Amino acid sequence: MSAPSTSPLRGWLLLGGIGVCALGIAASTRTLNTDAKVVFVNGLDVPVTVTAGPAHFTLAPNAHHRWQLPIGPLEVDIQGKQGRLAQETVFVTGEEGLFVYNVLGAAPLYTTTVTYSVNQNSKQSDATPQVLAGTSFRHVGRIDYMLTEPPERITMRKEDGRSTLRTHLGRAKGGWKSSYGWLMALHRTADAARLAEGLWKALPETPEVEYAANAAKLLAAREEGLLASLAAARAQRDAHPEDMDVQRLWMHDMRRADRIDDVRAHYQAAVEREPGSLLLGILLARLEPEPAGTERLKALMREHAGDLLLRRALAVRHTRQQRWAEALPLLEAMEQEDPDYARYLSTHAETLVALGRRKEAARKLSEHLLLQSQDKEDRLDLEDVRLYARVVGHASQEGSANEVMRQLVESAQKERPEGVVAVWLEASLGQHVDAEKLRAVPPEHGLAGAARVLMALAEEPEFAARAAASVDFLGFRQLDTETGILLAAEFERLGDAALAVKLLDVSNADLGYGELQDVLSGKLPVDAITTLDWGERAALHLVLARQLDARGQDSKAAYALVKKEALLPGAVSIALQNWDHPKPSHTVAGDTMP
Repeated sequence: MSAPSTSPLRGWLLLGGIGVCALGIAASTRTLNTDAKVVFVNGLDVPVTVTAGPAHFTLAPNAHHRWQLPIGPLEVDIQGKQGRLAQETVFVTGEEGLFVYNVLGAAPLYTTTVTYSVNQNSKQSDATPQVLAGTSFRHVGRIDYMLTEPPERITMRKEDGRSTLRTHLGRAKGGWKSSYGWLMALHRTADAARLAEGLWKALPETPEVEYAANAAKLLAAREEGLLASLAAARAQRDAHPEDMDVQRLWMHDMRRADRIDDVRAHYQAAVEREPGSLLLGILLARLEPEPAGTERLKALMREHAGDLLLRRALAVRHTRQQRWAEALPLLEAMEQEDPDYARYLSTHAETLVALGRRKEAARKLSEHLLLQSQDKEDRLDLEDVRLYARVVGHASQEGSANEVMRQLVESAQKERPEGVVAVWLEASLGQHVDAEKLRAVPPEHGLAGAARVLMALAEEPEFAARAAASVDFLGFRQLDTETGILLAAEFERLGDAALAVKLLDVSNADLGYGELQDVLSGKLPVDAITTLDWGERAALHLVLARQLDARGQDSKAAYALVKKEALLPGAVSIALQNWDHPKPSHTVAGDTMP
């Protein structure tokens, strides 16, 4: 047997010859093929009628159908119950393999390569599949397993050698919600907005679709800059005057622009025009200082006893002011009567912890979350799983005592890289993170990025600055506002205003940069900002305590306040445990940091 040539030139010539042969084979194949295989996939929960060239058929909800269609331009018309959903011309080329038509781009389709090896007991799939959601028509080439799960093992042929590759066209669980989430995570906000608008035509009675469409539009505007974001938020405010979430979103953007006084004046004038409006009264109370805001809400409660919107607003107001005992009966009533209680479960659990009833909080969380985890299609919300870990004080899944944690992590882990949820939880609590497990996760994955920021935060602010500098609005979703405010305030204290502004923005914190400056300069007490929760307050108070250190002043009382406010482990507790106290500016030469 001759040895293989190591000549680069010969290698390139060989590749060139192979390329010429391949082109000739491809050309001859094109001349023979007059039809192409096209699979149509309906990712909607309603049937659609498809006309594609000579083909006319109905696709059931979440169904697919494969057709042989002529090569060339193909007119596609999609009709739903509400009328036409899409009409476009796509071009079917003579390329080998499969074409996919994904109705509205709604189905969460992906392609991946599966490797089978003689020394592996099971298949190995690519960690980063190619996402097909969000686009309607795509050539995917040769597919060995179409919309079916590849087998764990195959019989290897002699010509396969030690390993062989197979291609898989897969469909993730979760329907259009998964597709929308993928597009947002991939920063394809324009595609997400188009998808949601198309879905709104097909599913006009689904409020979640309208919310998704509005969220994508607002995020796309946000990426264009603050002025575009403000304009979009104001348009939504005017279009949905009775929607509390939309009104609060406009408030938030105005706070980002340091125009919260204008917002207060807007709602004050609105209440004077419509004194009987419950919604406007709640919105104005949200902006009023203490005790005026609470008094307004209590007066409204006397007039509208039992109103769900008022009960929610007053319960949250009490917790923001750390009046836990007054908040608890309202939250208990919400648990029994409020259909939207799931949004306030975290507030209820935190209130119980503040009142010294941590075991009860853990039990309540576990009961609700285990019930949700029984849904085989949907996975648990990451924030809920993190809250449970914070309440019990660890992320361990070992042993029978941690069976609840194991089940919750398993549910949240669905369709995510192996082990990433556990790593993220450990980093969120400031616990030791297995670096090997983290390295196994694709670096672009949001949870991996969040874990790296939290691990850097556990070192020193300077490490966190490097890790957080490249994080954007979407990437910060797996970090909380406590982390964002802590880092923004510390960087502002250190003189890095640009990074402080960025982190306030991407963390979606309900705190304007002007307010942050006023807090650190002593012009604005932390307690005067009535929209902050306990973790956000603790973050600001920690940086104020560090500011006292840097000035050489007594900080014992300031640190005692931080420890009192930090109910649960998180960014503040991690910093308290790991950050060195700043040295006063009059430190003598040669005196170094410990």
